[in-house]
Amino acid sequence: MCLALAGDLDYDTCGDVLDQVRQALLDRDDVENLRLNCRELAVVDSMGLSTLLQIHRSARADGIRFHLDDVGPAQSARGHRHLRVPDRPVSRVIRQARDGRSRA
Repeated sequence: MCLALAGDLDYDTCGDVLDQVRQALLDRDDVENLRLNCRELAVVDSMGLSTLLQIHRSARADGIRFHLDDVGPAQSARGHRHLRVPDRPVSRVIRQARDGRSRA
C-alpha cells in the first residue's frame, strides 16, 4: 500500500493523518508493505515525527514493513525551525557524532 503525504505534518494535522493511515490499513487485510510517499511533505514538527513513529510501530506490530519514500529536506514555514532530513546517510551522521567529528 502506498499513501502520499502532502503539506505539513504537525501538531494541527497529525491526528487526522494517523486516523487516515489506520483506516486505510483496516480497509485492507492483505497489506505487506506500507509506503508513505513524502515528496509533497513540506514541514514535519516533533508531533509529526511522533506520528510517523506511531505508524511505524503499529505497522511492525501487525507484520507490515514500513517505508518512507521520496524523503527530502523539509521547508521551513512561519519562521520556525523544523526537522530536516540529512543529505547523507543517517548512519554516517550518527557515527560522526559518536566519534566526535564534525557533522558538516
